[in-house]
This record gives sequence, structure tokens and C-alpha cells, in this order.
Amino acid sequence: MSEITLLIAVIALALWPVVLFALRFLRERQKRLEYIERMTKDEQDEVTTKDLVISVLKKIGCQPKVNEENHITFKYQGDDFYIAAEEENRFIMIWNPWWGSINADNEALPYLKEIINLANVNSLVTTVYMADEDEKTIGLHSRCHTFFSPREGELEEHMKMLLDYFFDMHNVIKDNMNQLGQAAINEEEKKERVKVKGFSAYKDNTMPIEAKKEEEKKK
Repeated sequence: MSEITLLIAVIALALWPVVLFALRFLRERQKRLEYIERMTKDEQDEVTTKDLVISVLKKIGCQPKVNEENHITFKYQGDDFYIAAEEENRFIMIWNPWWGSINADNEALPYLKEIINLANVNSLVTTVYMADEDEKTIGLHSRCHTFFSPREGELEEHMKMLLDYFFDMHNVIKDNMNQLGQAAINEEEKKERVKVKGFSAYKDNTMPIEAKKEEEKKK
């Protein structure tokens, strides 16, 4: 047996326990999630908030994953979402980052800010606007902070209601912008790109909000 072959064999033997542990961990986690789906509401009270959220998201057809920041990421109706779960008190924060954007020097920006502020007054979902790193683009991010417990009713319907409400908020902002005649919302084709940490991970999928030019209005 050559030295290289021997070295490979030694490395394989050293890594084998790690591989077995990883496989066992994944198998146990899958069993735990399947068990959650069969549990009663009283039994679910003993389950972590994160596992409960993952189970519910799977039931409504999503494919949740846990990222490096321990957030639950997923897509719903084509939009990016992530959920931060608070284990100690059953609260969750749902974020819909970078669902829209506008250039910082766009003349429609003041109107957009006013519309967002007014929409936030009576909305379960709050929308915030923040500049990116180079301060050339203003991103729109919506969020919802809510109690998430089996005792609050049907969790699947509750989650779907919350997620659908984000799109209601989108439509309120879009409709008001269009009614004012100050800007039009143009959909950009969404492309799969490499994701990085933080809000910037979702910037590539943002929807630009551009002001209409006078020539376009006359057509």
C-alpha cells in the first residue's frame, strides 16, 4: 500500500465518526419535525418556536431552511422571507426584505415615504425604508412581530394570513403611488443569484420603483 493510499485511509477513518454524527443529527431532526406534525396542541407547547415554525411552513408548501444567522429562510408566492424566532416567549419576527427599491435621487421618493408612513398607521405589517451601503438605493422591507403559539388557533391558517398580509401592504403602496400619478412600479425579472449575509442577501431580488417621465404620461 502506497503512502498516499495509507494517508487517504487514515483521513477517511478519522472523518467517519463526524459523518456518522452529522447523518444521525439530520435523521433525528427530521424525525422530530415529523413528530411535531402529529402532536396535539398541548404537546406542541413543549416544542421550540423555531421547530414549530419550520413544521408549519412545510405544511403550507414552503421549503424552509435555517441560515448562518439562525433565521428561518423561505419563499412564499415568489418573494423572499425570513423569520427570527424568540424561544423564550413564543414571539416571531417575520421579514420580507428588499421587496421594492427606489433610487435615492428619484423625485418620487418623498411621496413614497409619505405613503409608507400613512400605510403603517393602520397596518399589521410595517414597512421601513433604508439606504443600502452606498446610499444610492433605498430598499423597502416589511416586517410583522407576532405571538406564535398553538393555543392561538390553527397555525397553518394563521401563518398564511400573516404572509398574505405582506402582499396586501405591497398593493396598498403600489396603488397609492399609481393614483398619485407620481411614479409607476415596474416589475424586474427575478434571477437566482448567490446570497450573502444580512439584508443585502435579498437586494438582488428587489423590485425597482421608478418615476414616470412626462413624455410617458402623455402617451
